[in-house]
Amino acid sequence: MLLSASLLAFVFSISNISQVMEYILSLSLATMAIVFALAVVYLGLKWVQFHRYLDKEGIIATWRQSLLSFAVGEMTLPIPAGIYAQNYVLRTTACADFSRSSAATTAILAMEAIVSLLIVGIVDIPEWGWLRPLILVLFAGAVVVVALFLMVARLRDLAGGLLSAGPLGKLGPEFIETVEGFRDLFRPKVAAIAMPIAVVYLVSLVAGFFVTAHGMGIIVLSFAEALAIYLFALAVEELVPFSSNLGVIEAGGVAAAQAFGYGFTEGLAMMLGFRLVWTGSVWLLGGLTMLLLRGEFGNRCEGDRR
Repeated sequence: MLLSASLLAFVFSISNISQVMEYILSLSLATMAIVFALAVVYLGLKWVQFHRYLDKEGIIATWRQSLLSFAVGEMTLPIPAGIYAQNYVLRTTACADFSRSSAATTAILAMEAIVSLLIVGIVDIPEWGWLRPLILVLFAGAVVVVALFLMVARLRDLAGGLLSAGPLGKLGPEFIETVEGFRDLFRPKVAAIAMPIAVVYLVSLVAGFFVTAHGMGIIVLSFAEALAIYLFALAVEELVPFSSNLGVIEAGGVAAAQAFGYGFTEGLAMMLGFRLVWTGSVWLLGGLTMLLLRGEFGNRCEGDRR
């Protein structure tokens, strides 16, 4: 939270706040309505991804239970590790093992980071010659991680030996449970369908950013630039473990926008204006979902079920 506050304070200090507010206040209801519609597409497809991942892990959850937990996770996304609130809700409503279901949540974040980096690598950001080599290094590291996942049986033995006693006695098995679930979700047959879904809903997200910028009068922004700016910021946020969504994305987006020739004020106006409209849309949709499915909170359980 301190990181978020510091980053926001920094981007505000290098921008013209009054002009940023002028940009934001110029947004019309028509622009907000379009962004809201894109949020429906984004959330709908992302929930399908989440529900499908739960099913592939053998977690028994009705569509009502997975939708309710997903809505809570999306609403708490701006706070550090807030997305994992959906796993606590799923534990309460569907008796789903937290370690197993959190693998589905983490797999979604990982897939988003992979897709974002691929698109940013293709579009590229001017004057950032270091970006593509860095992306290649990150993907090389991902290959190493996947190789470790394939050795999960050996990891289980190692964890059992190192973390079998004391207050960390349960850490090893829980960690391996998450790793096993994560590995299952990145098998070729599962990933082959998951990646196109992620591409479509991330493009919907960027489309909302693009529409917001144009709605504020920044019509010189191309869709390719919007892809590079926002997906770079998103990748940065998702590659920083347990970071706060709020602040990190704004700072990353402003930096990328400046590389394309936009000023600090324009960059912050685009990022902050989109944040306000998008978050409002997510909270409205999430709140309605929680209201309609509130009865699921009463389905408390005693044990785990998969």
